[in-house]
Amino acid sequence: MAVDPGGTRHAPAVPEGTTVRAWSLVLIVAAAACSAITPFDRGLSFAQRGQDLAAKEAFDEAIRRSPESAPAYANRGVVRARLGDVDGANEDYTKALALGSRDGDVLFNRGLVLISKRDYQRAITDFTTALSVNPRHAEALFARGSARWLAGDTDLARADWLQAIELEPEPRQKARMRAAVDSAPPVARPPVLTPSLTAPAAAAPGPGTGPPASAPASTSIPPAQAPLDSRALAARGLERELKGDRPGAISDLRAALAAETDPERRQGIRNLLQLLDTR
Repeated sequence: MAVDPGGTRHAPAVPEGTTVRAWSLVLIVAAAACSAITPFDRGLSFAQRGQDLAAKEAFDEAIRRSPESAPAYANRGVVRARLGDVDGANEDYTKALALGSRDGDVLFNRGLVLISKRDYQRAITDFTTALSVNPRHAEALFARGSARWLAGDTDLARADWLQAIELEPEPRQKARMRAAVDSAPPVARPPVLTPSLTAPAAAAPGPGTGPPASAPASTSIPPAQAPLDSRALAARGLERELKGDRPGAISDLRAALAAETDPERRQGIRNLLQLLDTR
């Protein structure tokens, strides 16, 4: 499953078919137990320690040795996304699926990359397919809600978020989801969809256009030209968390807290900051 740069729980051993759970991008683990350490094993080890460049090089070697290895492509996609190469990550996830990967987390990860590329409808399709593989994948359901929110479908977005909160078994993540939903500002109008085969610079969302965070690529959002108010800062912070930029998310949320005057919204921002700071 995904490795969260902000702090992740890692399993000490990774037998074939197991996954390492995380909040955002999911590092797909399918390492077979063997006596010799392979490039794939090294890639997993580097990725779990956050050494993404070394992990990518190891997965490159794994793919050179085994060009038909879907897990190698899937995991290289994770580290490429965290390195900011969303096009390369998209290609790797697509290749893993073409090679027959049936892991719903590959679709989940590609959906997150598609959100970062502002291709919300294709992201929704990937999350929906991931949910057909695992109907209890709370993070995929929550991420689909975020994609729907960005596409302007607020009713279906909230339905997904609430169902994801019900499905999430871990209390801390459940609380984090709830805090994110409570802090989500209303959408004034649907954003314009911009499907693209390249990775355009993501424009900073205007007031009230940001979805709550779900998960793991490491692209960041450029600053707006004009000073942002507290709602816009909170929205941008939530979108940054969705894309894996936790330091940027925390920075924006702290700025939003300093600028916000409404007591209820201040408390919602405090709750979200507390959840992010403890991960």
